[in-house]
Amino acid sequence: MRKNYIYAIFVFLLAFTSFGQKVTLTPTTVNGQSVSGGPINLGGTPNSTIGLGVTVEMPTIPGNYGTITIHSVNGLNDNIVTGGNGGALFFGEGKSASRSFVINLLWSSFTTSGSYIYAEYKTGGGVIYKSSNLAIIKNATQGGGTPQIPADAPDPAKIPNSICCNQTVRQGDKPATITGSQYLNPYQGQTYGINASWQVNGNPNVRIIEVDNANKTLSLDYVENLGNFTVMRGLGYPTTLTAPNKSNTVTITVVPSPILSNEISVDDPVNADGFVEIISTNPKQISGTTQGAQVNLNILQDPFHTSQRGDTFTAIERFEWQYAKTNKALGGNLNWITINSSHPYNLESFNPLDQNINEDNYYLLRRIAIYQNIKRVSNTLKLVLRNIRNNNTICCDQVLSISASNEIESPTSFIGSTAVSNPNQYFTYQWQSQSMDQTSTTKLGKWANIIGATSKDYTPTQLQLVSTNRGRGEISWSTPITFNYRRLTVLLSTNEVTSYSNEVNLSSSSYKYLDQGLIVYPNPASSVITIEKKGTILNMTTTSFRITNVNGLVVNSNNYSIISPSIISVNVSNLPFGMYFINFDISDQRSIQATFMKN
Repeated sequence: MRKNYIYAIFVFLLAFTSFGQKVTLTPTTVNGQSVSGGPINLGGTPNSTIGLGVTVEMPTIPGNYGTITIHSVNGLNDNIVTGGNGGALFFGEGKSASRSFVINLLWSSFTTSGSYIYAEYKTGGGVIYKSSNLAIIKNATQGGGTPQIPADAPDPAKIPNSICCNQTVRQGDKPATITGSQYLNPYQGQTYGINASWQVNGNPNVRIIEVDNANKTLSLDYVENLGNFTVMRGLGYPTTLTAPNKSNTVTITVVPSPILSNEISVDDPVNADGFVEIISTNPKQISGTTQGAQVNLNILQDPFHTSQRGDTFTAIERFEWQYAKTNKALGGNLNWITINSSHPYNLESFNPLDQNINEDNYYLLRRIAIYQNIKRVSNTLKLVLRNIRNNNTICCDQVLSISASNEIESPTSFIGSTAVSNPNQYFTYQWQSQSMDQTSTTKLGKWANIIGATSKDYTPTQLQLVSTNRGRGEISWSTPITFNYRRLTVLLSTNEVTSYSNEVNLSSSSYKYLDQGLIVYPNPASSVITIEKKGTILNMTTTSFRITNVNGLVVNSNNYSIISPSIISVNVSNLPFGMYFINFDISDQRSIQATFMKN
């Protein structure tokens, strides 16, 4: 009886965790006729247009990088239907999201019974949830099931269809809007409405920004490759696989730009998804080319001029930085936003206002170089911005002293907070390290799991001390390889990462140079902390001082007690549990920072 009782509890828990979510698939139209439920009857129509609504409900906020698709099943064949790839599903900060689909189903792809379609939601961590099956039925033979075409429905084959015009653009610049001839479309969005399909041929990297069906125009993004490509517009019904009415083609000729180069970069490697990771507590500078960012006036006059000694050059007039929010799969349309007052070579940090602090935020970033009426786009950086969440913080940076006898002190443990999770979710910790090679141009390595480091706290391994012969019998000792550390929270049920901590650093310094900086004690602290300066780099009684939390919010500004010219105390008893950053501003927009943990 004891075994059966335990088994019953296990089955109950399994049922609860498996069915805490819901995917609902509802048909709305079949070949222009309204419906409210299944089955979907294709009749004898060769190519049917089906309107569907999908709602996904989750027990917790899932984030916005899961995808939604519609599948058809006929026997053993399971495929995404035409029009059924919905890309990323946007939840915002909610637990439910909806998406409408218009799909096409071929009569020949299904049997008279036993076939069905279903909706599938796949989380960013790869967990799949499916709707109930929606049966598909049809007549035994084709024909006799085609809906009657309305008498006033335009015939796409008879519509005048032309687009304008040929143009020449500089490499990295944006083509002018392509305009198409106008036509009436009284049944737009329905089975016998006119569907415009634009095709770009000859350059697979050209991205369409917008198709304006009201004004019959096409907008293209900046073009990075030299050469020619063509654009054509096809007109047909939504159910037509190949548009019967094809326009003329216009040719876009891309010639060399007088703006010689425009490159941007971040001093950090990309992760497995191709994104550079940036945590809110450690912003990174986005660097842009400066020396090569100039204009060859000879190429401005003649795009086919070969750059040579004696050419005349001038400077770029200004830069414009742009970003677009995306997702891990790079799906959906991109809305490029210009960063206000963004004219410098570099961005000191990238901190857009449309971040969701409850999830990872994926962005594309680029720089536009501008001279007169000519622009050149840079390469595009893929960035993932993370905020501290789940109360997942670690403390603190360590600088190990190298003594006069060339011995290095041992590191102490990095102390982590007790992270929190959503109800009915259980997680483990995973510590990661990132190497920093002070002797290499590729300074930073990729983040990697530390095998076995799954506890709340972590004691790092000792840094390797290396000697260098500096000549004349002088030997110096240093640690050329240092490390950054961070801690992840990982769901036990799905192995999905739910949060990333702040980053801490383990480095070393000779005892000769450890006379500058700040010491904070006790650390962690519950009531009062003492901050002691070392060296002469700042005057603590006259320097601006502030304490911020992990979200950048100032929680204390110049509120402290002076113990001596080199020591102050701060009452932190009213601060919530967590990690905090102490900043003393010094000259030339520089600051000294220390970290402490409130317990």
